[in-house]
Formats: sequence, C-alpha cells, structure tokens
Amino acid sequence: MDEDIGAFIIRSTRHYIAFLISQYDELQNIPDDFPHVLGRLEYLQRSYPSAHDIMLGIGLCRLAIGEPRASEPFELLSSLVISPTARFFLLLTRLWFGANDRAFTELRAFLREVAVIFDDVAFHVFSAICDANRCVGWCAMLPDGQPVLGIRDGRGTDIILRDDEAEYAPTLRPMGSVRGFNLYRIEGFTLPAHLPKIHLLHDGRDMLGSGIDSRAIWRCEGFVEGSAEGLKGWCRYPNNLAADDHVRVHSVADNTLVLDATVSRNIPDSLVVEKARTSFLIKWDDLRGSQTPAVRVTDRFGQEFYGSPLDPLAGARYARAQAQWVATKFPSACPTETPLPTFNQPFPALYTPDFREPDVPAGTGPATRPVAVIIPVYKGYEVTRECIELALRWRRPTDRIVVINDFSPDPRIVDFLGTFEDQEGITIISNERNQGFTCSANRGLRQVRRNEDAVLLNSDTILPPGWIGRLQESVYRQPDIGTATPLSNAATIFSYPRNDGNNPIPSYDEVVETSSLLAEMDSSGIVEVPTAHGFCMYIRAECLHQTGVLREDVFAQGYGEENDFSRRAASLGWRHVVCLGTFIGHAEGQSFSAFKGDLIRRNLELLDGLHPGYHRLVNEWQKHDPLGKFRRDMDIRRLSQAVGPHRCVALVTHDREGGVHRFVQERALALSEEGFVPLVISPCPAATEDAYPRWKIVPYLMEDYPNILLSRRGSELRDFLLNLNCDRMEIHSYIGAGIRDIHWISLFGIEYCIYIHDYSWFCPQITLVSYNDVYCGEPEADVCQSCIMDRGTANDDDTALPRLRELSADIFQRAVAVITSCDDVATRYRRHINVPTVPGQWEPPVTTQDVVFREKDSQDVRRVLLIGAIGIEKGYNILLKLARHVASAGLPLRFSIVGFTCDDHRLLETGVVTITGRYGEGELTSLVQAQNCDWGFLPALWPETWSYVLTEFWRQKMPVVTFDIGAPAERIRTTGGGLVVPLHLPVASLAAVLMNPAQFGARQ
Repeated sequence: MDEDIGAFIIRSTRHYIAFLISQYDELQNIPDDFPHVLGRLEYLQRSYPSAHDIMLGIGLCRLAIGEPRASEPFELLSSLVISPTARFFLLLTRLWFGANDRAFTELRAFLREVAVIFDDVAFHVFSAICDANRCVGWCAMLPDGQPVLGIRDGRGTDIILRDDEAEYAPTLRPMGSVRGFNLYRIEGFTLPAHLPKIHLLHDGRDMLGSGIDSRAIWRCEGFVEGSAEGLKGWCRYPNNLAADDHVRVHSVADNTLVLDATVSRNIPDSLVVEKARTSFLIKWDDLRGSQTPAVRVTDRFGQEFYGSPLDPLAGARYARAQAQWVATKFPSACPTETPLPTFNQPFPALYTPDFREPDVPAGTGPATRPVAVIIPVYKGYEVTRECIELALRWRRPTDRIVVINDFSPDPRIVDFLGTFEDQEGITIISNERNQGFTCSANRGLRQVRRNEDAVLLNSDTILPPGWIGRLQESVYRQPDIGTATPLSNAATIFSYPRNDGNNPIPSYDEVVETSSLLAEMDSSGIVEVPTAHGFCMYIRAECLHQTGVLREDVFAQGYGEENDFSRRAASLGWRHVVCLGTFIGHAEGQSFSAFKGDLIRRNLELLDGLHPGYHRLVNEWQKHDPLGKFRRDMDIRRLSQAVGPHRCVALVTHDREGGVHRFVQERALALSEEGFVPLVISPCPAATEDAYPRWKIVPYLMEDYPNILLSRRGSELRDFLLNLNCDRMEIHSYIGAGIRDIHWISLFGIEYCIYIHDYSWFCPQITLVSYNDVYCGEPEADVCQSCIMDRGTANDDDTALPRLRELSADIFQRAVAVITSCDDVATRYRRHINVPTVPGQWEPPVTTQDVVFREKDSQDVRRVLLIGAIGIEKGYNILLKLARHVASAGLPLRFSIVGFTCDDHRLLETGVVTITGRYGEGELTSLVQAQNCDWGFLPALWPETWSYVLTEFWRQKMPVVTFDIGAPAERIRTTGGGLVVPLHLPVASLAAVLMNPAQFGARQ
C-alpha cells in the first residue's frame, strides 16, 4: 500500500485510541500497542455490544495490524448508522487487501453520497482505486459544496458539467496531483439551492462518482421547538462532516427572512463514528421579541426542520384569551378597560432577561396608594387574634382591614370580631354559612376600590412593622409587576431560612428581628417568581381589576387558587416578584389542616390542567434557585450578628458519615463550650453543571443557617472567615474536596492544625489495604503507584500519587501541629511524610480494670459481638470464613452483629450469625445489651487510627479480641481490656481463640 495511506492509518488509529482511553476506564494503563488495545476492545465489545465507538476502534486496530477481518466492523457500522468515517475506512480496507471490484462499487456510491473527508489522504485513495480499475478519473464534492475532480495525467480536461437545469464547460482550477491524477476545482461554481444531481463528464462519458447527489450530501436532519429562552433545537448534515450548520428563520405569513445565522463552524476532524448533532438556541431578542410571528425554520437550502412551522406565541395568545374570559366570569368590583402591560412572554419562563422589553421606566404609579387588607377567618382563635391585632397596629392611615368571618364555629372568634363593630379602619363581613376560603377571599376582594391595592392575607400570619409599605415598594418598582409576596418561614418557594418550608414557627420578636435585618439589606433587585403565594399576596389594583378575583368554581375551600390567579395575570402580561424587604411569620394551615393533603393533591392536578406546564415551570425555578444568593447573604448577616465579638474556629472535614464526622461534631461541641463559634466546613456539589463546586458552612449554633454555600474557587471562603474573626482552623480531611482545594485553604494565612483520621494524605486507597483486601505493608512508592493503577482511588481525587504526597507534605509543614491519636499512626506517617506529630485525645479515657474475659464451660455457647458497618477493610471476608468454619465444625460459637455488613445474606446463610441492621442514634446501648454476648471482636484488617467501637465495647464492660495492627491493638496493649492476636492467624486458630480468649490472654 502507498506509504502515505499506511501512515494515515497508523496515525488515525493512534488518535482514535487516545480518544477511547479518555472515554473508558477499562482502557487505562494497557500496553501502548495495537494488538493489546485490540484485545481489550474486543473484550469491551462483549460488555458494550451496541457501542459504535468501540466497533470503530476494533476496525481501525485490525486495519493497522493488517488483519483481513477489519472490514467487518466497518460494514456493520455502515449498516447501523450514517457513518462517512466507517465507509471511508471500509474503502481503505478493500484497497489494502486488493478487493478492487468491491472497492470500485463502494467508491462510486461514496463519491456520489458523501462530502470529501480526510482530504489529506482521500484524493490518494480515490485515485488509487480509480487506477486499479483503469478509470479515466473521478469526481466528488468538497464540504463547502464545490466539486473536485481527479483526471488521469495526459487525458486532457475536456469536462462538461450538467445538472437538471444547465449544461456547460466549466473553468478548472488546478489543485496539484496525486498518484498520476491531476486535481481540479471548478471555478466560480455555486451549488443551486434546489440541490440537483451534478454530472461531470470527461470526453462525453460520466466520470467515476458522476451523478453527485447533492441532496444526499446536504441532507439536513433538524428539529426545532419553542422554549422559554427562544427557539431551540438541533441540526446536522450527517453525510457532510465538516460542513457548517446553518439556520434560517422565515415568517410563515409573508416568507420574510427573520434570521439567518451560522450556529456552528465545524472543525474538520472527521474521525467520529457519525456527525454529532449541533444544538442551537436562538434567543427571542434575536428574532422579534414578543412580536415574533409564526415561523418556518430551515437550513440554508430551505430544508425544513421537524417541528417547523411553529407559532411561538400561540400559547401566550390562547392563555391571554382564556384569562380575559375568566376575568369576565369572576370580575372584581371595578373591572377596567385600561391597557394591559405590553410585554407578554411567549413561554412562561423566568430566566429570559434578554427578552424583557428594554428601558421600562421604574417607579410608575402611586408609591403610597391605599391598601385593603383582606383576611378570611374560620378557625384558630389565638393566631387569628394576633394577626388582626397586628394588622390594625401596623396599618397606615389610608389602609383598611376587611375581615370575612366564614361562619366560624369558634365562639371566641365571633366574640373577638364583635369587638370591632364601628371601629375605624376595619370592616367585618360575616358569611351566613361556611363557604370556604376561596369564596370568602372573593367577598373581600370585591370590596377593593378602583384605585386601591389589595393584600390577601391568611389569618395565621405574624406581621412586623412596615410590612405593607415594603410590599408596596416591591410592586411599584416596574409598571408590569402585578403581585409581591414576602419571605416567610412556611411559604413554599418564598420560605426562609430553609427553602423547603421546613422551618419552625417564629415568635413575634423573631419575625420583627428577621424583618429588620431584611430591611437593612439591599432589596432593590427584582426576583421574579412563577406564582404569588396566598398566605400574603399584595396585588396591584390594575392587576386585580383586569385579572378578576379567584376561581371559586374550581378551587373550593382553597389551595391553588392564588397560583391560578397568578398564571392568569401572567397571561395578561403581569409579573410576580418576591418582596425582599420584609418577613412575615406563618403558622400555616390552621383553618383546614385536616383536609390539607387532599386539597393540595386535587388542586395541583387541576392547576396543571388549566395551565399546562405549571409544575415544570415551578420545578425549573426551584432548580435555578434565583433566591439562593439572597438567602445566603441573609444567613451570613444573621451569623455575623450572632457571632458578635466571639472568635470562630473553622473545622474543615469531608462529606461522608463515620468516625471523622463524629469526631468533628464532638470537637465542635468542645470548642463551643470553650466560648468559640465552630464553623464546620465540608464540600458539596456545584449548583449547576457549569458552575464550580462549593463549600457548605454549618455554624455550630442553636439557630439554623442552611444557605451558606461558597465557591471553592477564589477568595469567597477566605473573606468569609476573616470577616467572622476566624483566626484558627482545624483540617480533618480533604476527601470530597480534593487535595488541591485543601492546599488552597492552607494558603489563606490563617493558623491551622491537622488531625489525622486515616491514611488518605499519602494513600489514595485511604486504608492501606491492597488488591487482595489485606494490609499492604506500606511498600515503596512504585508499588503504591501500581496498586493505584490497578485498583483506582477511594479518595474522590484524581491527583497523581507523587503530587498528592507533595501537596500533603507542604500542608503538613506549614501546620502549627499535626495531631495523631496514637504512636502507631504517628510512626506510619513518619515513614511517608517526615514531619513532627503530637498526640491528641480522641475520647475521654475509659477504665478497663474490670473489663476481662470470663471462663466459660466447654459446652456453653460463646456469643461474640461485633458492632458497626462491617465492610471489607473492617474484616468482612475473615468473618465470613470464620462463620463458615464454625458452622461446618459444629463449634458452640455464635456471632451477633449490631449493625450491618457489605453482604448480610452470605453471613446469615451460615446459620451462626444474627444481624440487627442499621440502628439509630441512642439505640446502640440497648441493642448491645439485648444480644447478651460474652466478648467482642474487632476483625479490622487495616491499621485503624482509632476505634469508637472499641470504646463502646469497654463502656459495656466487654473485653475485645482484635488483630495486632493499628490503634485498637496499641490501646489494648496499653490499658488492657482485650486480647491482641496475629493479623494473619488461620481461621481454625482464630476460632479457637474466640472459644476461650481468657486462656490465650493468660499466655500473653
């Protein structure tokens, strides 16, 4: 074969193998030669039989080593998907093995249907096959639509171009020569938009490939749909890998061009199984905004995408018409014909600032309009009384309170409302029968005057000073804002501090304090929401009178009626916002809590029927969490006040459960008792896929601060700590964050110490357990590297082993102290990171004087206790072997596990093991005592750095048998309370020890 073609095959194969290695972990760390890679790919194909990329890799490797079966995967791929790449390499395979007849037939089809790919070698291939079949020349189409020809040297250039509309002798521009064929492009050729077949004739005869099917080469696959942000979809030319993807948008009514855009410029790297879809998003602002007409979406040749034509405003127009109809059925007292807001979103989305009408004037309308506060009342005397009294206390002179007594069954409420007869500023309306929340609310809303705003208020709310003014300010920031809802402890998406509403009911003083803090913050921003919340919904007069009141024909006693109102108002152009300047407490559901679940379920189903996509809209809003940053800033402000003059200590830890988590919590308690404010810092994921991961900061205080999430990039965490007077840190783990992020923290300039809880600082496997699930013996670095290559890592970090140890050493050297639990741990660390360590106190000492093994009668059943989660490192395999030996030998030995294992089933099958399963906090002592065991067993095979389980055994006055490794062995040797046995003791010998530990203990 031609040397250039052979080099291309080798180069392409190496390039594609590198790509596959980046996609499949199973290809990591295999010898860098084609036979080994081929063997692994053929193995992988059995695991991933439908993986087209693996098929292509197999074909390339076979071709590179000269194996005749190279054609099989290329043929299969060509039959399964549109793959110019597979077809091209199939041509190479035919050429390599001299199958000239098949190569000729397949090349003719290829030249007609596929744009040229791999042009650095394609012309060699085309010419070689032409030469082998004694053809005078060939023709093809380049990715830009230009025809290209290869004519055998000496045969002249008498060329005719013919399509279905024209025939002429084109001007040829030379491009060089390959393998005795001269290459030409056709000068000044423009591919007709109707994509005809193009015939190129030499001396009156069709060349190989003549009849180029430009419609096949430029066949466009595309899909389009309307979305919140604009027109979105995807497109591709599957037979033209290097072609740019183009989108045109035309008006359906008059076919005028609305947009003509290139949505991608493809880099001609054609080594892909098939061309990927090009996703696109054409923002509404790039079209005609809210005036975008019904459109057709096509490629540059007018090939229409699936989903086209479409009318992006059809839903909005329909929703507006429906909203106007409902307003006539449920009008307010003062229906108005004043113009609606001009802005109207084609889709009910909240994340399209580019689609907002520009330069909307702020502050339109009266800033101090009178307000009618509508309060339906039914049950809940105490909260109702407090709500009405606070509403009266904090109303402004122009505001009035309208209370609707929905035939309350509580005489205290009736008597209380009777005290307001003839009192200025409050009106009491009484229903003659119970009509439900929605009807009662409407009775109040129909009292609202033409130029009077309204607040629909639950009777179980707790109101701070200035609440009406703050709500009004929020509504009048823009002329198209219809409603504002304040933050609250329990108000679904408006909830604070926890955004799920799972917050305690605040006292009045707490409401006032929180509201005051909010008033001090910058609340000038507009946070749009999909719906207002009826617990406290401020409604602009124009919005109320144009939208109408609540739908009492659908929502009966309540739940969902304000959501329906909000979506109807949105269809008329009104927006809904959060009032960031006040906080209103909410006792929630006092009037009909017994029916809450049923009402919510039924009415949410109705909402999605009336307003399709409502749930998705709310879910999208929650996923984006536009209030997240504000809640975080509020938490930080509250925390700063709570900390005051106290000093803070940061405890940096991982995101897992277990002993480290327990230790950090106990450290936080101890520091708190010393007068410090502990800040527990752990890693957490990014908010979105394209954002940075974050730190979660949990202050160890009585109050709840769930929103302090700071980026792991930049100086956010450092600035936060310094602003809180944090001059000390404890680093307990880097797992979950990564060694690089912890190294960055160590450079903050804040004094820190390190607590050692495992071996992750120099062993990515964390526990020093090797491939055979036993202690590795801490070998040289090259052996450790082989272990990592074979087993991977367990520390959630991809840092290479040498770099991990280098960064760990740097962190350790700048620490004021590296604290270990015992000499065993310190000795192991000194072998790998040579820094001084100091002993620490993990737990208060437990006396072991009375913790001794008792003699048992030879026939008595010995009951051995294990505690916790027994995984591989914790000795599961040795325990399983031991249980099977006991069962087969008929020994009077039984095992009780308070906890669980990595495979309970196999242990239980032995018949000598009982397992309690997971236990909750506070259950351990009673569960241990219920087992009535004689002694404990710690079968861990790794050098544990402590053992809370050992301490628990001792607290239960139970001696323990453990292996001669790690902190448990050192602790038992130091204080007694157990027996240490060799690590690799045979199972039969271990069973003998557990039968009579007292006898073996006497020999030690």
